[in-house]
Amino acid sequence: MVRKMRNVHPGEILKMELIDGRKFSISKIAELLDTPISDISNVLNGNVEVSPMIALKLEKVFGGTADSFLRLQTGYDLEEFKKRFKP
Repeated sequence: MVRKMRNVHPGEILKMELIDGRKFSISKIAELLDTPISDISNVLNGNVEVSPMIALKLEKVFGGTADSFLRLQTGYDLEEFKKRFKP
């Protein structure tokens, strides 16, 4: 039997990497990205999408590419839409 994996918001992945892995606080991440703490908190908690602006800032400060962050978001969004869309 094949089990379907849970669809993971890119913010959860970032949270695991930056907070759990690298031990950054949300306030430090917000400072480094020059972005309000509330915006960063919402992304990391999966409440809002990783926007192109956030993706570019993540690329500049933490590495990776903006494209990869946006692809993660698009993949997440598509899976969420599939759950709701029944042709």
